[in-house]
Amino acid sequence: MMKKVLLSLLVVTVSCVATRAQSEAFRHYAVGVNVGTTGIGFDLGTTLGSHLQFRVGMNFMPKIKVKSQLDINTSVSGISLSDVDIEGKMNMLDLSMLLDYYPSKRSSFHLTAGFYAGKDKFVEVYNTGGKEELKQIAAYNALNPPQKIGLELGDYLLEPDAQGNVNAYYKVSPVQPYFGIGFGRAVPKSHRVGFMVELGVRYWGKPSVYCQDKELKSSDLGGDEGDVLKTMTKIPVYPCLRFRLCGKIL
Repeated sequence: MMKKVLLSLLVVTVSCVATRAQSEAFRHYAVGVNVGTTGIGFDLGTTLGSHLQFRVGMNFMPKIKVKSQLDINTSVSGISLSDVDIEGKMNMLDLSMLLDYYPSKRSSFHLTAGFYAGKDKFVEVYNTGGKEELKQIAAYNALNPPQKIGLELGDYLLEPDAQGNVNAYYKVSPVQPYFGIGFGRAVPKSHRVGFMVELGVRYWGKPSVYCQDKELKSSDLGGDEGDVLKTMTKIPVYPCLRFRLCGKIL
């Protein structure tokens, strides 16, 4: 509901300003590049009036992968596998639409509202080896339901699928309202080049953690792992700090 209201407000605001201030709306443009906790981004900014400017852009996070291992909880005759190599990566590729409000015509201080839209699997973890052995484990589990084996994730047993794959992911809302404050203009007022710094938050709702497409609850994991999972699923926002450099093209 909140996402629909925010989007409606953005559309109405842009339409009203463009109608009432046609002498300034969409007359000036700038292209920008930014870097920060949202990754690396490129955008196009335009003026909508004396107090409003608008940005639309694309952002992505460089493919940084982290490698580790998970232990197999037991051994089965004919399967020589004690641990499995796993890999984790962030999946951040999204579009952004941001509306900047400047209380003063001359000041660069602004309030920003808008949204980001992209992938809902924010972090993914998957195995990179041991597929043949994991296929054998999956076949064993199919024949021995009471005595299943798999990878140990705290107290949780992560079973491989029939293709020898295991996966887990951190799931958030694919459409995320954004609110922020900052200094700088989407389109420089009196110079060709401008700089902007902005601090805000993306609201991505209540995150969930999935293993093999099954949502995990804190009760599924014991000890420290359960506490970590409980904390992860109680963080509804993603902090954003961005630095932007732009050039006026019109």
